Amino acid sequence: MKGSMNWALKLLPSIIQSMTVLDGLGTGRLGFSAQEANLDYLAAVLNFSELRDSLLAKVSNSVISNKEITSFHSTQSGITASLSDGSELEAALLVVAEGRNSKLAELISPDKTETDYQQIAKTFLVHIPELDNDRAIQIFHETEIFALMPYKKEGVSNTFSVVWSMPKNGLATKSQDELLPELLKFERKLACSIEPITEILSFPLFAHHLKEYCDDGICAIADSAHSIHPLAGQGINLGLADASILAEEIARGFNAGQNIGHISFLKKYELRRKAINGAMLNGVDLLFKIFQQDNPYFRVFRNLGLKTVDNFSYLKKQFIFHASGVYKI
Repeated sequence: MKGSMNWALKLLPSIIQSMTVLDGLGTGRLGFSAQEANLDYLAAVLNFSELRDSLLAKVSNSVISNKEITSFHSTQSGITASLSDGSELEAALLVVAEGRNSKLAELISPDKTETDYQQIAKTFLVHIPELDNDRAIQIFHETEIFALMPYKKEGVSNTFSVVWSMPKNGLATKSQDELLPELLKFERKLACSIEPITEILSFPLFAHHLKEYCDDGICAIADSAHSIHPLAGQGINLGLADASILAEEIARGFNAGQNIGHISFLKKYELRRKAINGAMLNGVDLLFKIFQQDNPYFRVFRNLGLKTVDNFSYLKKQFIFHASGVYKI
């Protein structure tokens, strides 16, 4: 998020200085810090509502509310989009950024790869007095993934956002009162107390990736083009990188007098982003499979692997640069 999100730091986000990855059933441990990569911070955690409101304030004069695009077709000058009220909009380029269930993105590319993780994510806010408010933690415990991210909440210090992934047919079926005692294993691992302070919300976990990002006059970015398991926290980062690269290409095209809606032009954006997005999706899938293994011998190998990587500062630094957005294609 670093670089492309500097303007958003005015929203006073929670700043992450370090991140720790733990094997819940072993001694495996992997740590990352901003200091070892000579960065000011690893990541910034923003409140979605505040970010949305800030973005809307910047483009308020260009926003059309309570309407949606129902269809589109290419023209000689670009694209014509039909709105739900029967009106039309004409533009050189239509950028689809409406989320992972986008119907417009499916019109661009009906073919896509999909992965159903057969998991549910539970998310809520907690208070943990013993943990520093600039630290993120991720624990892999059998088939569960328990992630903590610092979160600014007015009037409450040491607040963290939880994303707790679990199999659909396991803990996910329990009520909130039945689920809370399951936090004990994570309290023991972290030697702290975890106090939930909000209601627990749920959402299913799956990934998808469009075969094609573009067509004449239209392209898909962010979750409309790809979605990912939250275990690496890279979903929004990939989306921001898409937007940044597309903006670069549009600026270059305008300066060169090119037609920014032409498929040959849009393929430059796709070429720069699809491969790296696919690599990240495949990498996260691999991590997910590695930490879902319950074979005791594999667990020993996994713990050894975490400890080994933890001793390679160069490898960790490269991961930090890619994950934080310092490197981009």
